[in-house]
Amino acid sequence: MRPLLLGALLASTSVLADELAIPTSARKDIELTVYENDLALIKDRRAVTLPAADAAIAFEGVSRNMQAETALLRVLEGPEIDVAEQVFDFDLVSPQKLLERSLGKEVTVVSINPATGKETAERARVLAVEGGLVLNIGGKIHTEAPGRIVFDTMPPGLRTSPTLVLTVNGTAGKESQAELSYLSGGLGWHADYVAEYDADAGRLDLNAWATIVNTAGVDFEKATIKLASGTINRAAPPQPKMMERVAMAAAAPGYADGVSEQALGGFHLYDFGPKVDLGANETKQLALLSGRGIAVKREYIVRGELYYSINQLPVSPPESEAESSISFKNDVAVKLGLPLPAGVVRVYGQDASGAPQFLGEDNIPHTAEGREVRLTLGREFDVTSIREQTNFIRASDNMTLVSWRITVKNAKAKATPVRVIEPMSGDWEIAKASTQHAKVSGAAEWTLDVPAKGQATLEYTVRTRF
Repeated sequence: MRPLLLGALLASTSVLADELAIPTSARKDIELTVYENDLALIKDRRAVTLPAADAAIAFEGVSRNMQAETALLRVLEGPEIDVAEQVFDFDLVSPQKLLERSLGKEVTVVSINPATGKETAERARVLAVEGGLVLNIGGKIHTEAPGRIVFDTMPPGLRTSPTLVLTVNGTAGKESQAELSYLSGGLGWHADYVAEYDADAGRLDLNAWATIVNTAGVDFEKATIKLASGTINRAAPPQPKMMERVAMAAAAPGYADGVSEQALGGFHLYDFGPKVDLGANETKQLALLSGRGIAVKREYIVRGELYYSINQLPVSPPESEAESSISFKNDVAVKLGLPLPAGVVRVYGQDASGAPQFLGEDNIPHTAEGREVRLTLGREFDVTSIREQTNFIRASDNMTLVSWRITVKNAKAKATPVRVIEPMSGDWEIAKASTQHAKVSGAAEWTLDVPAKGQATLEYTVRTRF
């Protein structure tokens, strides 16, 4: 069907007398595509029967964070509906709003005689609201209500829920299946991972949960949920019509039951097959993916600072503990190979009694298939390093020669390989070293085999030109 872009946004919040309410009970289906940066595309399908060819229809219960300028109305079945104007009413009813809209008007004050329990009703005029309530009751001024306030009618312009009012033209008396699509804030999601690490086997079991947060002020019952992982450009308002439903790929091994994934544009879209109830102000977790028996590599890393390679240090840096990390490649060879959304990975291990213990956590970025995942769990106090700058020569205005001795100690009962990573700046080269190095991403890197209850020493000289 032909999509109809909604017309200009009106500043007025007046309600037409012949307005037709389209409540959430008329909803036939609702679909949420939730992005990671507090954004969602909402597609709300409802049955609409126009009372007249020209009418005002009110979609009740839309998100209070609706971006009304992105709204799109489509008729999926039945007669077409043309939209001329729209009003987004999010001025919701509350005791304060009722009083503000009743300023200068009469209300009823109902009080109860504490001795007899008899109710007394008096008419009162609202004189002021801001800064405190002021009423005129029987010619006397009261600065607070002596009882509960009863309003004669609902003041115009107030709503019980956020509402989009559309001035439309169509065929009267015939039902249309209309879908209202719009972008909204107040909805977002992120991935949370739980990993069980078996250090003896060098294996990891990984489970991912999609954590969805709804602060849009509305319940979404029996909603189709899709989660988009990646970054979209929002320099210009995106057009919802570009986000039509497309055929989903079959669920890949590793995804939770009912979940399928596809690449769409620059991001990945995860589709949860079963309908989901997502309540207002609710955080819900849905199973996303899992991997079992993932082969991982445990590493200890001694890492230097960038300024070590170009500056003279009069005092040696203090002894430091090595980083403790695990890593694996995101591919089928290690029983994974799924696009991993960014999130926090919390790693657990088992103590001697078999009870789970928290080992540490780390963030991972969006990780495509075939990329490495590295998790830093903390510091290893059994593996430490001591540094000593053995020489510093400023050979010219734009060249230095710096020499270091790094001693790595291992208090463990078994030999441990340790990676030493020294960041470098400028145009650099290792002039000499006690063992062979690798040049990796602006750093020199060595692997030392440190014996049990022993130590290993690395000595090197770096020549840097600026």
